[in-house]
Amino acid sequence: MNIIYLSSSCSNEKFNDLRERGITRKLPQAQKYHQLLIEGLAENIDGQIFALSAFPVNRTWTKQVRFKREEETVGNIHYIYEAFSNLMVLRQWTRYRGAVKNIKKLYKADKDCVIICDVLNQSIASAARKCGKKLGIPVVGIVTDVPGHESGARRKTLSAINRKISEIGEKKAQRDIHKYDAYLLLTEAMNDVVNTDNKPYIVIEGHSDAKMADRENTKEAKYEPKVIMYAGGIHKEFGIKRMVDAFVKGNFEGWQLHIYGDGNYQNELKTLTETVGNVKYFGVKPNDEIVESQIKATLLVNPRLTDAEYVKYSFPSKTMECMASGTPLLTTKLPGMPKEYYDFVYFFEDETEDGMKLAFEKVLGKSDDELFRFGKKAKDFVMTDKTNVSQAKKLLEFIKTLPRENK
Repeated sequence: MNIIYLSSSCSNEKFNDLRERGITRKLPQAQKYHQLLIEGLAENIDGQIFALSAFPVNRTWTKQVRFKREEETVGNIHYIYEAFSNLMVLRQWTRYRGAVKNIKKLYKADKDCVIICDVLNQSIASAARKCGKKLGIPVVGIVTDVPGHESGARRKTLSAINRKISEIGEKKAQRDIHKYDAYLLLTEAMNDVVNTDNKPYIVIEGHSDAKMADRENTKEAKYEPKVIMYAGGIHKEFGIKRMVDAFVKGNFEGWQLHIYGDGNYQNELKTLTETVGNVKYFGVKPNDEIVESQIKATLLVNPRLTDAEYVKYSFPSKTMECMASGTPLLTTKLPGMPKEYYDFVYFFEDETEDGMKLAFEKVLGKSDDELFRFGKKAKDFVMTDKTNVSQAKKLLEFIKTLPRENK
């Protein structure tokens, strides 16, 4: 069996090249999620992975209009970057047309195949659904966020016209979300909203990078003074401002708070760092730098607030990334987090500013040895059964149960 995997993910080398050239400035969450899953599938499959990639670029980041077709092979993953036009309407149309052409070509070469696609990337997801229906190929939709049930924080940073386009796209995505043959979901709650026709589905909350097992986390390599670190979207809706204010209010001697990412709180955060010396803002950095800093930090944090409905339909990939680093994580009790994780993370039990301050006091008061041991325990947990290789194996076993109909 071969797998045709459609997303915006490139090989790691290609993605880093795009960043260095300034052609993309996206945060790597989607890139990392799909790239790790592709690599995990490649480790398990008796066949080949064809990764059809829609380059993560737009006119904001590059004025280059025409992107030529490229291909590369890494192990048994064959990446296809189809030619496309980087103009607003044409970008979506040319990506759709290119994806249809490549799926048909790959199917003609070997009919024993399955399509996996990112449902949030609408142009290539539409191509996947069309070809799947016409050719009788099962299409598995990966749902990392439910359209219409998202925070909406990033949309607030868009221009008026792009915000309108985003709203139109979201409504289309809500209609199309029910049209897949099977689903990979991050939480059980997603199934009630997404899978209204009771089609086959599997819940896999995420995956950590199996290669992190070889990355050593030592007490000697930690930052001094000690660092609390957050990396991700820095939107007020995510609880970032509240967490920063709690840290500043606590006046924790010997600790610094380092924040990476972008979002609607970044300008206010930059201003705050000019007067508060132990809060540092580093902007958007490559994933390799983020991981290295996570290993050197003493504590990682994710203050995602749980009072919004959308959090039932999400499991932040940063949770897995943080745990895999071997540095302990202090997070909120997200409803989508399986209870098996509870013994391996610290919690903000009270999400008010004073409650977060109290959680900081409790965790920062622990000894370095205790924090280090707790982080190692969390890493051992995710490296045992939550890596991209082990989670991809579960996905493949699920895919093998899906009916196929060659036409």
